[in-house]
Amino acid sequence: MKTGQVEEAERRALAIFDKWNDLTGYVQQGCSYQYEMQSIIEDAVHIGIQMALHGKVSYTADGEVERES
Repeated sequence: MKTGQVEEAERRALAIFDKWNDLTGYVQQGCSYQYEMQSIIEDAVHIGIQMALHGKVSYTADGEVERES
């Protein structure tokens, strides 16, 4: 996957979250929870990419999901 494709996947996933959050008002804009949710969504995108390409997920030494670019 090319870097632009990864960034596009992240943008699309975050746009879906933003649309949902705008409708529900579940997470207050600009609060730490919003940024945590965005980070989880980005991790999910990278997990999906890695599973599709490699059939496994790679993690950093700290246990974080490796970010494919």
